[in-house]
Amino acid sequence: MKLQTTRGELLDLVSFSSRAINPRTSTFILNGLLLEAEEKLTVFSTDLETSIKSSMDAKIEETGKAVVPAKILINILKSLKETKIKIELNKETNQLQITGDNAFFSLNTLSLEDFPSFPEIKEQKPIKIDLEEFAGIVLKVQRAVSQDESRAILTGMLMEIVDNKLTLVATDSYRLALVRKDLENRLDEIRIVVPSRVLEGITKDGFKNKSLEIMLEEKQVIFYLKENGEAKNVIISRLLSGKYPEYKKLIPEKVKHNILIEKEKMLDVVRRISSISQDNIPVRIVIDKGKMTAAMDIKEIGSSNESFEVAYGEERLETAFNPYYLMDGITMMDSKNIILSIEDPLKPMLIKPEGDENSTYLLMPIRIS
Repeated sequence: MKLQTTRGELLDLVSFSSRAINPRTSTFILNGLLLEAEEKLTVFSTDLETSIKSSMDAKIEETGKAVVPAKILINILKSLKETKIKIELNKETNQLQITGDNAFFSLNTLSLEDFPSFPEIKEQKPIKIDLEEFAGIVLKVQRAVSQDESRAILTGMLMEIVDNKLTLVATDSYRLALVRKDLENRLDEIRIVVPSRVLEGITKDGFKNKSLEIMLEEKQVIFYLKENGEAKNVIISRLLSGKYPEYKKLIPEKVKHNILIEKEKMLDVVRRISSISQDNIPVRIVIDKGKMTAAMDIKEIGSSNESFEVAYGEERLETAFNPYYLMDGITMMDSKNIILSIEDPLKPMLIKPEGDENSTYLLMPIRIS
């Protein structure tokens, strides 16, 4: 193997591909990246659950393959200034030689035979969607993903297609985030759960001039990140198994009270009041006589409260929420105004953007004395 490229392009390539590597893996070979020089330079990585293949144009002088430790390769490239990079595999020593400017590195390679093969893909009709738009949906929904590994199914996001609408859902049992998106191409109904870290990895990519195609198989999902019609990055992930909560049963179709509020106003107030917060002390919300009051009382610290006017003249409502979960739900909405839908102070509250039924955030209240 012998090739030439630039430091920046190579760093971008290996950095993206390395996202499949689990730093907690005890299998040494899975800490490596497989570099393959043929018509293009292609980099492979895997943790056996997720596999990534990333490709770029390079000046290939001699074809070949080598597996090198990902962290060390990335550290080398980060240490160099922008320069031309030369890579060559020494067949006698089986070391990968990297030259950049006046610096020279010689890395011991790992066993090619031990590196897992890239999963096979069956060509099927893809879901086509703008990458930037899809990333925006993921960023909204991911805030509600569970971090509790003991309930593995909740560490993923539900992807569902019904009536030609793509729905993305996440929940940690305390709140639920949902976003819908109309699809252009006609597709069969699906319901799968994708590990959230896979979707979050896609959102970290640059979006300019890129599109996304998604293909589904029985036990895996494939994401093609395309630039100018060419797949630069391919991500394959196993699906999470288990029964995902029936989210539709959790969201009421009608509620008793719907309160229209300026989004930024409420967000600013909750953020200020919560500046004294410790250990997820709840923020109390009181809505009464055309006024909303947010308040917090911490015995060891002190108290805070702030009121502002709202268009509401019905019965007094008093409830309480985790302030950070509440701010997540408000932030998720794109509209100038949001609607708080409350059936009962002890039942979940819905947050929706004004004039848009495609985004919903459900938040469980906290019972306080």
